[in-house]
Amino acid sequence: MAKRPCPFSSISFSSVTTTTNATTTTSSSRQPNMSHQVDNLLQTFLDLADSPALFIDLSFERLLDSFPCDADQSLLIDRALKLGSILLEAGKRSARKRSSKHNSLTWALPPDITIKVFSMLDTQSLCYAAATCSMFNKCAMDPLCYANIDLTTVVPKVNNAVVSTMIQRAGKSLQSLKLGIVPGPTVYPGPCQPLVSSIRNSVDASNFSWNDKKSRQGKESSILTRSCLNPLRGDSGAAGTLLRRLQLYNIERMDNTSLCGALSACPSP
Repeated sequence: MAKRPCPFSSISFSSVTTTTNATTTTSSSRQPNMSHQVDNLLQTFLDLADSPALFIDLSFERLLDSFPCDADQSLLIDRALKLGSILLEAGKRSARKRSSKHNSLTWALPPDITIKVFSMLDTQSLCYAAATCSMFNKCAMDPLCYANIDLTTVVPKVNNAVVSTMIQRAGKSLQSLKLGIVPGPTVYPGPCQPLVSSIRNSVDASNFSWNDKKSRQGKESSILTRSCLNPLRGDSGAAGTLLRRLQLYNIERMDNTSLCGALSACPSP
């Protein structure tokens, strides 16, 4: 004998389905309303920015005192700090977006001319320009802007990772590269100043001692070593294709093997 279907199974399933659908519909309908409420609450909260700082400080103290439990007070403080951090980042992000949109509308030069202008900047100024807004950043990422890289400094500030990044940005457009610690300016008698003519002369002319371990403590992350030229050999030597000028100043442990290995990727002049 065949079993009769349970009369409650279909009813239960349909009722559950109906309830679930109703809940989903209700949640969907509440979502815009909830977002609107949050927007209004945030607007009211932001209007307090015009209030005296002491007024907000006293209000927060009263709210804090309304929680007798120390754990609740700590939680309230953490939430205040978290909300402040979130609003700060949101404000900075929106400001960057507005600045980028403003620059794109008011900047008079087309991208190709902007790239040519950026290519005339020194490397440090180029990095500053790239950090200004997304429009400048996009133009500053063009390989032509890094045809002549100058990362020389008076004190250790640049490491191998920075050199690698700059060489990768330049790609096949790299024409000249200057790296290392440059000695402080020296005044010579007469109208003419001597020019650095070779790598060896530039190294010997410095009084900077890489053997002074005490002065280097805590600065290892900003020291160039002989492996700083390894990126020239990357990508089958593509970065050194157009390299015509290389100036090195006080690169730690630089030797002929490392130098010749890097220059092997560069064509003969």
